[in-house]
Amino acid sequence: MSLTSPPLKLLILLVVVTALAATAYADGIAATATISYTEPTAGMYDYSLTLNNTGTTTIGTFWFAWVPGAGFLTTAPSSVVSPTGWTDTVTNSGKAVRWVTTTNLLPAGDSLSGFEFDSTETPDQLTLTVPSGVGAGDPVTTSFVYIAAPLADPGAQLNAQLTPEPSTMLLFLTGSGLIGFVKRKLQASV
Repeated sequence: MSLTSPPLKLLILLVVVTALAATAYADGIAATATISYTEPTAGMYDYSLTLNNTGTTTIGTFWFAWVPGAGFLTTAPSSVVSPTGWTDTVTNSGKAVRWVTTTNLLPAGDSLSGFEFDSTETPDQLTLTVPSGVGAGDPVTTSFVYIAAPLADPGAQLNAQLTPEPSTMLLFLTGSGLIGFVKRKLQASV
């Protein structure tokens, strides 16, 4: 069969169209996520995540601290909470959390909070990178989103960004304000 034969041309065209369609399908999914935390008791952290759909399609799966083949948490999360219509599963022997929905897909351009878990893993530990194996060099907070069901499409990788707990930020702002006030008073008395 030559390269100009109709069946081969059709096969080549089908491969090219399929590759382009898969690329366009994958290009539509994109997201960011933020993590805030509090420490209600010494050594136990309450983590709250907000998922932001920055793509052009829906999101139906959010898989935190995970890439295909590996989870990155060092301590299994507890008291996992899901947004309305989503269900959670602790995966990879306690090293990742997956949230999935079929009824409350996150539309393009929207954000959704309510992804929560408790852990003894510190915020400093969450800012580390994976030391070895699958995902080596990636941040621990590396995550994946999928348009609908897990692994049903190419998905998109993201790095959830840790934000300081509100009380830490309040202490910083209060301290900065006090330092500025004292500095102005000292300068005024000179």
